[in-house]
Amino acid sequence: MKFLWKKSQKRTRALILFGSVLLTAMAFRVMTERAFLAQASIAGAFSTLTPEQSKGTVTMTARYLPPPYGFSEEKLLNYFAKEINLTIAGEIREVTYEGRVEFVYEKAAAEADSIVKLVYLTEAGEYYLCAEITLYGKNAALVSSFRDTLEKVAKKMKMEEITTALELCGSYTGEIPLARKDELTNRLLEELYAQPVYENRENKNYTVYAYTGAVKDYIVVEQKKINVQVAIYYDRETDRTEVVLASPIGLR
Repeated sequence: MKFLWKKSQKRTRALILFGSVLLTAMAFRVMTERAFLAQASIAGAFSTLTPEQSKGTVTMTARYLPPPYGFSEEKLLNYFAKEINLTIAGEIREVTYEGRVEFVYEKAAAEADSIVKLVYLTEAGEYYLCAEITLYGKNAALVSSFRDTLEKVAKKMKMEEITTALELCGSYTGEIPLARKDELTNRLLEELYAQPVYENRENKNYTVYAYTGAVKDYIVVEQKKINVQVAIYYDRETDRTEVVLASPIGLR
């Protein structure tokens, strides 16, 4: 009886020791994964590519709450543009559509194309400030940081329902073979620790939607989280292939 009791004690201590080792290993794995996720970023993943040409587009939409004493649409756009280092030097157009009025400023330059507009929804009586800025030849980190700038300015102006998107695009001469498309896509997803959610890995309309904990924002489609998109297009007219990495989804 005493022998069985000692044997039982040894087995219990062994189980406790095994459990402690297992918990420690799991905790280490979780901490390691969090450390890698913290270092991963859309800009960092894109920088592993070597495109011949590159550009990045940042978009933002935010609800503007006008003060009770009223405001000037043109002054608001000028203030917003100044805060994001964009100089409005031309006409702000007023365009009327069914159900909304838009105050629009567009500027095309060698290094950037910019569109900022204030949209007034007539039935809802709500204003939304929108921006779409495309930067050419800038590295991915600068484009990504510009997205942060837009968010900070919107918060400073006390806007609500702020949504932003980042699209990085690199282009190559000629049409990339399907195997090369898979290689580039897998590299981007691995850099982001992203798991595919929806995939269409065919030459035509090549698109992969994925989710990663490395990116804070996401959208939900059919009860599944998505915050990364890889899309590859071939343009026959220019004979160039574009590789797009976007978060949460791209413009096309």
